[in-house]
Amino acid sequence: MRESSVLMQRLQARLQPYLSAPAWYVAFSGGLDSTVLLHLLAGLPQRPPLTALHIHHGLQSVADTWPAHCQSLCDQLGVPLRIIRVQVENGPSLEQAARQARYRAFDGVLGIGDVLFAAQHQDDQAETLLF
Repeated sequence: MRESSVLMQRLQARLQPYLSAPAWYVAFSGGLDSTVLLHLLAGLPQRPPLTALHIHHGLQSVADTWPAHCQSLCDQLGVPLRIIRVQVENGPSLEQAARQARYRAFDGVLGIGDVLFAAQHQDDQAETLLF
């Protein structure tokens, strides 16, 4: 059996409790972590409808290039993409304000029982714990 088949079988088994959700969403920045996650979820043979959510903060000088990049990847995978533009409020921590804006955006999309997947590498997880 191929390694990728084994990985997909293990992933399918781990996600079994979430297969009855009305919909799945992926927090999709377009970076490596969320791209790998989107590829894995899109490749599952059995899953609820999947949609990628790109939150456009407009905080980086290249921020306006990310939606087209995300759209291209989603088109390749056959996954719908929603681009949500948010306003980040001024405050002592730009990162915290951006995180709160993302959470509000996700809250506005997800329905009861929907599942949101987010990919984080180890440094992201440590940062999230610190905040």
